[in-house]
Order: sequence, then C-alpha cells, then structure tokens
Amino acid sequence: MLSKATSIVIVVPPLRDFYATPHRSASLGAETVRKVLQLYGYVGTLIDGLQNSSRGKQLPLSSGLNHLIPHILPAETGRCSFFTRFQHFGKEYHELVTAMEPLHPDLVFLSCFAYCYSTPALELADHIRKRFPSAVIVAGGAGVSVYPDRFLRRQSIDYTLSGEAEVSLSPFLHHLTGSQKNPEEVPHLGWKTAGKRWYSTSYIHTDSESLLPVLAKTPGRNEVIRYTTSLSRGCPAGCRFCSNHLTHGRQFRHTALEQFENMVKELPEPPAGTEVQFNFEDDNLLYDAPFFTALLTACRKRFPQTAFFAENGLDYRLLTPKRCSDLIAAGFRQFNFTIGSVTPAILADEQRTGNTTHFDRLLTIIKNAGVPVISYLICGLPGDTKESVAANLRFLQQRPTAIGMSMFYPVPGLPGFEDRSLFDAHPPQRCAGSSAWPWCGSVDTDTLVTAFRLARFINLCKAPNVTEEEQELITLTLQHGKLFTVIREHRERRIIEVPGQDEELVRMVVAN
Repeated sequence: MLSKATSIVIVVPPLRDFYATPHRSASLGAETVRKVLQLYGYVGTLIDGLQNSSRGKQLPLSSGLNHLIPHILPAETGRCSFFTRFQHFGKEYHELVTAMEPLHPDLVFLSCFAYCYSTPALELADHIRKRFPSAVIVAGGAGVSVYPDRFLRRQSIDYTLSGEAEVSLSPFLHHLTGSQKNPEEVPHLGWKTAGKRWYSTSYIHTDSESLLPVLAKTPGRNEVIRYTTSLSRGCPAGCRFCSNHLTHGRQFRHTALEQFENMVKELPEPPAGTEVQFNFEDDNLLYDAPFFTALLTACRKRFPQTAFFAENGLDYRLLTPKRCSDLIAAGFRQFNFTIGSVTPAILADEQRTGNTTHFDRLLTIIKNAGVPVISYLICGLPGDTKESVAANLRFLQQRPTAIGMSMFYPVPGLPGFEDRSLFDAHPPQRCAGSSAWPWCGSVDTDTLVTAFRLARFINLCKAPNVTEEEQELITLTLQHGKLFTVIREHRERRIIEVPGQDEELVRMVVAN
C-alpha cells in the first residue's frame, strides 16, 4: 500500500545512439512526475541517468543497425562526416542502481522520453528488479505512450502510464493506496492480472489549468547557464510525420503565464559575466504568439540579457515578418525551422502546407539581422524520390540557411504505421533518425545517408571560414561529382572518396 512514507524514485535511463544533445535535456517528463507527486504530498527523488552525458562510451554497433556498416568510417572526421561511433550516453546501469540503494525504493517511475531508446530503459528496469525485487516499477513517457505493450510484456515492468502525468498520476496513486479499486478508471494505465496484460480505455488530456510548466537547468558552455523548458502541449497541424499527437493530442494549450513567471523569479542570480539562455522545447508556442512574447518578457525582466532558442523548431508559417523582427529584438540567437519538403505533392500527402515566398521573406529579415538559421528537411517520406530529395537540397542550397537533414522514421501509431505489431520485427533503435532505415521504401539507405552527407557538404560550402584541407575537399567533390571526406589515421589526415554513396543523387545536387 502506498503511503506518505513510501520511498519513491524517478529515474531517467541512459541512451544509446550515435550522438546525444544533453544541452536540450531529456528530463522534462521526469521533472513533471516529480512536481505532480509533490502536489499530492509525496516526495519523489529524481535520479537523472543522462546528467553530464556529453561524452559517450563506444559500444559495438547494434545488430539492428548492420545496414549502416558500409557507411560508417571509424576514422572519419571533419564537417562532412557521417556518424562514426555507436555509444552509450549517461550513467551505467549499475551506477544508477547503486545511487538508488540508500533510498530503498518501494515505487520506481522509469521515464522513457523516446521510443527509439526503449531498449536501455527496459534493461535498466531489469537491473532495478534484480536489486529491488519488491519495488513497483512503472514505465512512462512518450516512448512508452506510443507502444505500452512493448514495455508491459517485460517481466520487470509492473505498470505503464501513457499520456500526461498531470492527468494520470493522481488516479494511479489513488489506485495504489487502495482508494481506487478499479484500474480501468485510471486514465492511460496498463497493468497485469493473472498473467494477462490489460489497458484502460479511459483517456484524458490536460487543459490549461492542469498543465504544469517544467524547467530544467541543462549543460552549457563555460560562462553560460542554460535552462530548457516546456510550457505547452498538443498541435492541431495534423502533419502525418509528427508523433506529438500520440501523447499530447491535437488541441494546443499552454500553462498559465503566472506559473512560468513565478518559476523564473525563483531562479538563482547568475555569477557576474554569465550569460543566461532559455531553450523552449515546445512543439510550437507560435499558436499563441502573445503568450510567447509574454514568456520572453518574463525571462528578460528577470535576466535582462537573456538569449533565446527554440531548438525543437518553430513553424515558419506562423511567424509573420513583424513577429520575426520582434523575436530577434527580444534576443533570439538562432532560428530552427522545419520545412519538411518543398515538393507540393509530398507536402499534400503529409497533410502539411508550405509557402516558399513567405519563407524567403523571413530569411531576408533574419539574414539582415545577422542571426543564423537551420532549416530542417525530411528525407525518406513515402512519396520521396531521388529527384525530390535533390530538389529539396538545391532549394536550401541557394538560400542563407544551414541545412539540417532529418532521415524519416516512424514510431508506433503514426499514420501508415498504426499496426504496432509491425514494430515487433524491428529493434527500437531503427526508430531513430540516425538509423537511416528505409521505412517507407521510397528511397534506400544509400540515398538517405548520401542526402545527410550532402546537407553537411552544402553547409561547409556556405561556411565563412574553411581550411585548406576543406577547400581541397570541396574542389574534389565539385570536379568529380562525387562526395569526398577526411579520415585521420595515426595522426595523419587524408581525403578519400566516400564509399557507398548514391552517385546519381550527388550529381543531381553538385553538378555545375
């Protein structure tokens, strides 16, 4: 039975991938759980397995990623490189279990923020179960929400809580205390009885009153304090490639401004000479532009020289020229735009619109202000061809923006991938953009990886400063219509032709 004396631990597992972005933080969901517990009088100790995880430990390549072997050059280096090392980021499983031992946990909330990282979350659950056999282990987060059955099948998992903690955690706590006998009444709950798995049919989302703002201090450079926050949920856009709605629904809502203002007021004064940065991880605060402006004002009132980022992306279609200028004046240091595709037929299939004229107008304003832009394409969508991929790259090649190339991946439940059993035949790691798995069959892995490399090559060509070596690489690529890269072996560097590249795609993009 749950009581106020129950020892509760919230743990963020490590992750395995080719790269990690610790400055964006993966602990916001876990922070939400901690805050909800606090609201109901419970103390939850947060153990973040991703804290200080900028450096990874190299692992053998996962067997589910063997299709990448022809494209991985372990000695590759430089600004045109592909991924070189599959790594474990964060603490080891035994370190996390050791950190939990003084707490003697009775109840453990395991936070999995992305489906592609299911495997390390489940392996950590096994270690927790072995060390604390009587603990109740609950898996939650966006990674669980899209396919809870993958988690509940694991012997070490007792419950799954999908969706949002603000609406499901309180009834779940009542269930554990015995005051709510019927688990079916707990929204989004998965549980086991008599060897069978069951799932509640009760679904509910937060509203503006129940949604809690969360904020976490995340790693920054020297003399920088960086806060990452999330203040809204839901997106009505309906883009088929986006999984936001699977956890948060389609209706956009945000927390009360006063809650965020109070949270910012309580932040400590930074040391002299330290820059304060805020990164908004929300899918799009521009659905309520006045609210977004008020957030920036609250930050600057507390820290007058605040710098702002929205690295999860802003919807350029909602950004008017005036709003764009206002964000720059407020202290935006970088713009991240999701383009998806510039091919009308593909956008139509993905239920997304585009406006290249409007996009160009915004780029002009931002360029004149001297602020960098990264514009993200998605390669490998159902309607993609080599021609459409090349057209997307050429479009951004001619504009004052860096290119971010996202290789398409689904998660269980996306349109076209509603049959979740499909994912039983694939390791979760393939549901990461870095896997370059040809999910839709429209283009193959060679084309996906080549598109990624081409984006990096174009960015290098646009860079204000290049070395002699980089200039030689650029010249070779343009002369031969093939991609080249740099490898470093025994302290020596040499330029080689990239193996496994899609030469036809390269010629479409770099031909004079």
